[in-house]
Amino acid sequence: MITYYGCFFAIFLLLAQPAFAGKINGTLSSRLDFYPNHSKGTTSEGHSAEVKIEAFHDFDESRIVGEFIIRGDKKDSGRRITEARQAYFRIPFAEFDVFVGNRQEFWGKAESKNVVDVINQFDAAANEGKSSKLGAPSISAERYLDIGDLQLWYISNFREKTFNDSNAHPSSGVPISSAQYARKEGKNADDFALRFSGFAGDWDLAGSVFYGTARDPILSVNSNGSALNPHYALQKSIGFEAQYTGDVTLLKLESLHGTQSSLIGVHDFAATVAGIEYTYYGPVETIWDIGLIGEFQHDDRPQAAANQFGVAGVRIVFNDIADSNILFLASMDRKTDQSFFSLEATRRINDVTSVKFTSQFYNARTANSAFGQFSDDDAFTLTLNMFF
Repeated sequence: MITYYGCFFAIFLLLAQPAFAGKINGTLSSRLDFYPNHSKGTTSEGHSAEVKIEAFHDFDESRIVGEFIIRGDKKDSGRRITEARQAYFRIPFAEFDVFVGNRQEFWGKAESKNVVDVINQFDAAANEGKSSKLGAPSISAERYLDIGDLQLWYISNFREKTFNDSNAHPSSGVPISSAQYARKEGKNADDFALRFSGFAGDWDLAGSVFYGTARDPILSVNSNGSALNPHYALQKSIGFEAQYTGDVTLLKLESLHGTQSSLIGVHDFAATVAGIEYTYYGPVETIWDIGLIGEFQHDDRPQAAANQFGVAGVRIVFNDIADSNILFLASMDRKTDQSFFSLEATRRINDVTSVKFTSQFYNARTANSAFGQFSDDDAFTLTLNMFF
């Protein structure tokens, strides 16, 4: 496992090279959160700041890569983190590219949920969607073939999901207790994964296999109702991804099938996301692109907020010099009458500054539903990013 000392050493190597054959980028972010419906005893607003350094340096055919963040939050200790999201060496060996260290990887095609994205743990306390992952301490190898790309993964240590404080947002209002594991090795258990991706005509296809600890814990209330107990199951699964790319239409499919083994037995599961995105290019004589998104989610794992969700959304890309764009998504579960709405808008102010606005709203008929627990977590967030 890459320790924090190793991460600092990797960053030092990146910054100390006298003849730097690479690149260093930095981002300073300041974030303000407002919670208009906060309950008594919870925070009404939040302020956090984050510094992120991204860099790489080439050594002939090898490369060292680092992505290091430090985030502080005025009130929510769950959001505070010092993390080497990436700190790895890439070395060519026997027609493979071998990666050793903390690394991030994304698998998936869908917009609303990526059920096949099993490599990295999410920094859920950051509440930044897909973009906030924890590094996976791993040894991985990739080989690029004429018919597609092959990935092999060995992950040596498990990263637990981060959670906000019980009086912060989003939160169920009770603290999270120490994690329990179905595997006797706990967080020291090894994970293994394989993925092959390729294309056939207008279709991008991928298949994957995973054996290891499930990334999302099963949360249950303890006997006296004072805390939530996270339990991480053993997962054995097979994943499939497909995307058809037409002139104006994207068809997307993700499917994950397998078993989860917990302290009370082994259970089969199936999780699927299927959808379409249709794009209007330059409507009503504008330079905008407007994408209409429709997806259907099915997930019968106990970690899922509901068995089925219908998702509708709109993506607007303004194609202007400020790189302005808006994404709106609405997820609805008709069976339990709960829904979730999100809006994200970004715009570059100048070459070194950008601004991002996000909002999220939870709605539920019953308080004991998944979104009913987040009734006071509606939020407006404004983030200012400065690049150096």
